[in-house]
Amino acid sequence: MHRLTARYLAGDPSLVPLIPWDWRSPPWEKVIQLRQGFPIDRRVLTQALLHQNAELIRTDPILRENIQALEAPHTYTVTTGQQPGWLTGPLYTLIKATHTLQLAQHLNQTFQGRYRFVPIFWIASEDHDAAEVRSIALSWQLRLEYEGKFSGPVGRHRIEAAFPPQAQSLALQRLWSPGKVWEAAFRESMQEIFRGSGLVWLSSDQPELKQLGTELWVQEIQNQLTYHAHHLAKDYLRQIGEKPSLHARHINLFWLSDTERRYPEVSEKKALLNAAYQTPERLSPNVLLRPLFQEYILPNVAYVAGPAEVAYWLELVTVFSAFDIPMPVIYPRGHLRILMGVPPPLPQGVHLTHLWSYSQSRLRTLLAEAWGEAILRQAEEWWYKHRPPHETLYKEESFRHAARALQNFWQKWGKQLRRAATRKAQKQYAREIKAALDYRSSIEPEGNLQERTLNIHAFSPEAPADWWGQVAKKVQLKPGHMSWYGIE
Repeated sequence: MHRLTARYLAGDPSLVPLIPWDWRSPPWEKVIQLRQGFPIDRRVLTQALLHQNAELIRTDPILRENIQALEAPHTYTVTTGQQPGWLTGPLYTLIKATHTLQLAQHLNQTFQGRYRFVPIFWIASEDHDAAEVRSIALSWQLRLEYEGKFSGPVGRHRIEAAFPPQAQSLALQRLWSPGKVWEAAFRESMQEIFRGSGLVWLSSDQPELKQLGTELWVQEIQNQLTYHAHHLAKDYLRQIGEKPSLHARHINLFWLSDTERRYPEVSEKKALLNAAYQTPERLSPNVLLRPLFQEYILPNVAYVAGPAEVAYWLELVTVFSAFDIPMPVIYPRGHLRILMGVPPPLPQGVHLTHLWSYSQSRLRTLLAEAWGEAILRQAEEWWYKHRPPHETLYKEESFRHAARALQNFWQKWGKQLRRAATRKAQKQYAREIKAALDYRSSIEPEGNLQERTLNIHAFSPEAPADWWGQVAKKVQLKPGHMSWYGIE
């Protein structure tokens, strides 16, 4: 985890200048009041979302209802986002979407109709990093890769017949047919899993939505606010011992087309201004400006962010202030570990969750100590029984130095005896320890995280939507904390 994010989760007071709201107890009324003072074009937003999701709302009336609710001035959004990965990408994509749903549900229950909260999933379809979206892992040993040729934004890529044969048996693969646009396949795959939940899919790669950002683009081009404001955040981060993750450019926009996504040259300022007014869809915000565009067009009160995203957002408070755009609550998403198969028996005092709380070498020792408690206790009793009576030597001043040396020797020897007893326990319970370590590695090898690696099909290749529906019902995600599925 990024160190800055860890400090954020711990409530480090030195981060207060970078934090608009305390995520641990957000003052939602104040957040909403600030949003009320920043008007957006709800009609254009609603129509754009209805157009984007036209195929999906035919069979999902709740999706249509949530989109239309955005026209009402008392409706606000809770947002998350991710790149459109093949077959939904790593598991954390679904975790972010689910946590966003749960937060929106919590707020709806809290305010009892005074305000309405609609969950939004922002599809980062304008990204151009094909390496991050073209592969999936079905196990720790098996990774599949799409061999199609990307150029330009990944969401506009037209799917080729370039999937590996092993993918054909996976449930969601039927939605990734050659000729379909990549973003559409991702949207349909996510809808398959979250149908009826009310989660709204939004891609900013749409002329109507880009037109809503015209004034934002103009301010960026003319005044270079992001560049100057971000320097203030960078200076403060260095003061508190942190290294900034982001690097602002003079103009934080890309030229965007079907075949390219590139930064403009300094000499292109006039062309950029013309595009901002006449063809804003040709422009795309980079990682610094994208969050501002999101808040510029949505009535948003919270963003459910992954660990790396939290660190990014903490660099943006000065940028939001420069543009006079209200910043949402930066809500750290929860984490999830899936336990599959039959877990091995564990010694008393060791819970299944402890298997991932320590390094493998430390866990091996702890298991040996727990199973070999009697062996260690016997060694400790022997050590105490035969302990030399060095206390008596302290009574004689001339012997005190020798007494301290004898005491230190005996304590060191006691540690050696304990290590020897632990090695005996490791040998005696080698089979049980190996079973526990093997189970740990099968679920999540050391140095890896399920949610960042495995695709949903690794857990349910034939019915991923039904399986995830059960997970989402049983698991209440907690911000910044690990939740478990598979433990009764």
